[in-house]
Formats: sequence, structure tokens, C-alpha cells
Amino acid sequence: MSDLEPNISEWMKTNKEAPVVISSRIRLARNLENHVHPLMFPTEQDGFRVINEVQDALPSMTLKRLDMMDQQNKMKLVAKHLVSPELIKQPASAVLLNDDESISVMINEEDHIRIQALGTDLSLERLYKEASALDDEIDQQLDISYDEHLGYLTTCPTNIGTGMRASVMLHLPGLSIMKRMSGIAQTINRFGFTIRGIYGEGSQVYGHIYQVSNQLTLGKTEEEIIENLTEVINQIINEELQIRSRLDKHKHIETLDRVYRSLGILQNSRLISMEEASYRLSEVKLGIDLNYIELDNFKFNELMVGIQTPFLFDEEDETPVNEKRANVLREHIK
Repeated sequence: MSDLEPNISEWMKTNKEAPVVISSRIRLARNLENHVHPLMFPTEQDGFRVINEVQDALPSMTLKRLDMMDQQNKMKLVAKHLVSPELIKQPASAVLLNDDESISVMINEEDHIRIQALGTDLSLERLYKEASALDDEIDQQLDISYDEHLGYLTTCPTNIGTGMRASVMLHLPGLSIMKRMSGIAQTINRFGFTIRGIYGEGSQVYGHIYQVSNQLTLGKTEEEIIENLTEVINQIINEELQIRSRLDKHKHIETLDRVYRSLGILQNSRLISMEEASYRLSEVKLGIDLNYIELDNFKFNELMVGIQTPFLFDEEDETPVNEKRANVLREHIK
């Protein structure tokens, strides 16, 4: 059987997956007082100086410099949600990681420092404490851009204030199948929240997975942002579970057919794209959550990461990636 273990961060591994919540994240944006912002660096050396300063402030974390990595390994970091797609485009950028990769510090993305704390459940308060502790550690060593009235100063005005983005990744096949997502997006947008794809702003939706986060960082405390977002998330979860119940009750055969068609494709396909695989996996997970089927060791979150192209591509192996993906899925879904 193909081993997915090396491709999965330790923080993602769990024995029990929730029906709706996939993961939570707290991100804090910070800038250094004595440097121009990353998008305005005169030379790459200015970026490397920032990397060195941040590394010195956090000696317990492991540094990965992106300029010393090939594109495939950069994309692996993106697939594991440890860095953003924007970071890997920067000429002088890096990421600091803790042992289980639940905390990453992106250096020289849009801001000098972006602290990320990641977890597998709806644990925003705990993640904020972890990110805040690291923020305090940095603040003791470096001069952070801060204004008494505006709060933390960031490259993008929408991040000014707390500099915090709280987000939760949700698996919403019911709402997606019933075409409710656009209405929900419009509703929560009026209250300062947004729904994005799996890799944030401008990214594609895979496998009925959506990222819900706050848009406003100014005028509210971190605690208020977390409390309000948690309330929104719980409302979305309740709506999703109600839709699933109605699908089971009123569209039972159609939903059962949807689940078993996807299971059959995953168990028998010889070629499959990432887009199709993600939706088939999503519908199989829906079937498991509705108790239609039982599969031993089915790990939706881990498979969604492990079948991505950066983990399957090999210059020395001419086998097409779509064929490799199908092989992995057949091996893991029995």
C-alpha cells in the first residue's frame, strides 16, 4: 500500500474525523519597524536580513528557506497548508516550523511575519493562545510596527488592527449539493465574514470544502472576532447537518446512489483528476457520516492532502499523475 504518512503533518493525524469541521487556523500578521514591507524590498538581501532576524528571535523552530527549494517541494508546503501560494512566489522568503508542523511562521509574504497556528477541531481560542505566545516571543526580540490608535500596521489595510485572521475549514456537501453556498456567503459577508476555497482568497473549491474567516480586523478585539466567528461556524454546521438529514429522509435513494457511484469510481478508476477525486472522496465521506457505508481507516483529510500532485509527481517516473492518484485511491479505499 502507498504510504501517505510522510506527506501528512503530525497535527493533521487523528483517529476520529468530525462530520463537518476539518481544521481551524489563527493567523497573525506582523511587520518590523525598521524594514520596508516585503513587496517593496529594493533587493533580495533586504529580505534575507529579515529572515535572519526572525530566525534569531525564534531559535527553537526549524527554518526552511524557499529560495533553496525546488518548485515541487514548495508546492508540498502549500498542499500541507504550511505556507500560502503567495509566499512561494517571493524571491526572498522562508518558513519556520515547529516539530509537528502545527505552527508555522511565514517570513516575507505580504507582511514580514505571518504566524499560523493550526488544529483539527473547532479550537480557535486554544490556537489563539499558541499564536499569541509566539507573538510575544517575537515582540521581546524585535521592534514590531504598531500604532496606539490603529493597532498593528500591515501591508494590506484590511489587516490593520489586530492583524488576526481566524478561519475554519468546513466540509459542506449538503449545502453545496443543494446550492445554498452562494446565499450563505452573501449573508455572512454582511456581518464581516467571508467564504473562500481550500487555499484562501481566489482559490478553487475542492471536495465541497470551504474556508470561513473574518474579514474585519479593526475595531474588534481578538476575543470578539473568535467569539463571532465561532457563532457563525456553529450556525453553518447546524444548517449542514439539517440538510444532510433532509437528504437522507427525502432524497434517500438519490443520495445513496450518489455515494455508491463515487465509491465505485474511487475503487475502480485507473485515471482520476484531483478535482474529480476530491468530490468523490467528499461524497464517500458523506456516506460514512450518514451511516450508509463503513470503510476501515478512511481518512478524508489525509487523503485530500496525500493525493495532490506535488506528492505524486516524479521526474524519473513517466507514469501520469492521474494514474498514480487512481492507484493510491484504490489501495486506500477498500
